[in-house]
Amino acid sequence: MKKTLKILSSIILLAFLFASCGGKDAAESEASVPEPVNLAVEEPVDLAAEEPVDLAAGDEEASTGEGSMEACAQEVSLPDEPAIPLVLCDNFEDAETSVMPALEDENKWGALKTEVYNGKYTARVEVKRDNAMWLPVPSDELRDFIFQVDGALTSHSGHPYHSWGVYFKADEETENYYYFLIDNNQYYYFALIRGENRTNLINGRKSEDLNPLDEGNTITIACDGSTYSFYINGKFQEDFSDNRLQSGKIGIYSEMRENTTLDWEFDNMVLYAP
Repeated sequence: MKKTLKILSSIILLAFLFASCGGKDAAESEASVPEPVNLAVEEPVDLAAEEPVDLAAGDEEASTGEGSMEACAQEVSLPDEPAIPLVLCDNFEDAETSVMPALEDENKWGALKTEVYNGKYTARVEVKRDNAMWLPVPSDELRDFIFQVDGALTSHSGHPYHSWGVYFKADEETENYYYFLIDNNQYYYFALIRGENRTNLINGRKSEDLNPLDEGNTITIACDGSTYSFYINGKFQEDFSDNRLQSGKIGIYSEMRENTTLDWEFDNMVLYAP
């Protein structure tokens, strides 16, 4: 049974699973996922305890200025004009107002440190075995949504394979969810995780739209019910339909191999949902 710990109003910091890598023909297959290990050991933080900010009491810039969510979203280019409301946008210009937490933890399986630094959300991960990372985005459970985020690998040592992407429609324990990721071999993947089983829905598809991971890429996922549309750097890749998970949480996802240290940075995160 996977160990879990809620951090920042049920945000799961980090868990681990084994994942296959390398490009393969698109096919649905079943694979066993080893039990993940959580690095998280801290107690949950009650965000509701923070003193609320009265936007109406401030000047107009508080609601419509450069620091507002709407202004942030205007600087983000999406493949298509959203037809659903804006839920959040974070350009990580201000660590105090960022929706993503600054965290630091270490145990025998590895170490994690995240922070908002120099206008980016950064994550340093050191692992001692094949692992995966979850960085949850604060949100309600989502059924229909549009989510986009920029990501880049800024440094790495150890095993040459690495990847990142987005997980979504996850339950509270992060035992059941989908993920879409891109890797350093210019492949993208779409998979369903249910407990200890992984179903590879798109098991490695080569894309010329993918940049090397250290040059940065933008992932966009649009979900309409059980149909998912995937974009890389604004370019449509393909649609896929699967109805086994109906709704859930969303966040940033990464897979890495043993004895590896990776530094990631993320930016311009935007979420639309009804």
